[in-house]
Amino acid sequence: MKNFVEKAFNISLVMGALAVIFCLASMSKAVLIFGSLGAGFIGFVLCCMSIIFTQKFNLKEKPAGMMILSLFLNSVPLFYMMVQIISNQGGK
Repeated sequence: MKNFVEKAFNISLVMGALAVIFCLASMSKAVLIFGSLGAGFIGFVLCCMSIIFTQKFNLKEKPAGMMILSLFLNSVPLFYMMVQIISNQGGK
């Protein structure tokens, strides 16, 4: 179980980085935002699973900064979409 939790956390960090890269690339191609949202969702779920299983099985915790970084990176696509929607609301 320890290997699964460590791999899930590492994969969540990689997915967060991919989500940010896709967000930056989506400025030129709008289709990449869907890849960004997908990577962010999968990474967010894996990070949450890692946190839950770490607490449930009393495994060694990752540093709090790394957990917050993973959750933030996986949330970037949602922030990006909110900014895009608010900025394109027309006359309001």
